[in-house]
Amino acid sequence: MKVTLKKLSFWLPVLSLFVCFYNLSGADDKNLLLFLTSPLLLWFNPQLTDLHYSMNSERAFLFVLYGIHFFSWLIFGLIIDWLYSRYKSGNHG
Repeated sequence: MKVTLKKLSFWLPVLSLFVCFYNLSGADDKNLLLFLTSPLLLWFNPQLTDLHYSMNSERAFLFVLYGIHFFSWLIFGLIIDWLYSRYKSGNHG
């Protein structure tokens, strides 16, 4: 468990969940925190706007945003952990 707590692939998704739950609570009604903490949501904003207007359910659209937010930070964490492990193994080899 100690090793897991030292990984960004653990902490970045945890922070993402906090942002998603904060947004789900209604405190971030304009989705500013959600979009400003996720580079992919900002990048795909025009496509997501089109998707939003084509969907019937606001709640389903929010879960699409939450999924993109969570999995993007999970992937970023895995990539950073992988790069760090390669860097660390290169210094000791």
